[in-house]
Amino acid sequence: MLRSKLNIANRLSLIGIVADLPKRSKSPNGIEHCRFYLEHRSEQIEVGLKRQAWCKMPIQISGAQLIQLTQSITVGSQLLVVGFLSTHKQANGLNQLVLHAEQIEFID
Repeated sequence: MLRSKLNIANRLSLIGIVADLPKRSKSPNGIEHCRFYLEHRSEQIEVGLKRQAWCKMPIQISGAQLIQLTQSITVGSQLLVVGFLSTHKQANGLNQLVLHAEQIEFID
């Protein structure tokens, strides 16, 4: 039972529009990476009231299998991204939450 709780302890799914061109890189140990921003907008109900929800989330995609899929990602593509959250330290020293994609689906 503990194992199944660990699998959902850090899980996020987000639907949004690709907001910038994907940037590709390769780590020193040869792992391919792709990074872009996904912009989400929706209307949610909170305490019985409508609320506009918005975020612009950095997405990190790693590994050859998922990188192949990114060849079709363009600005304006609508995607469902499922993965886990992790903090990345930016060059300016600030921390930023990043969604590490484990599953990506195009939404028509």
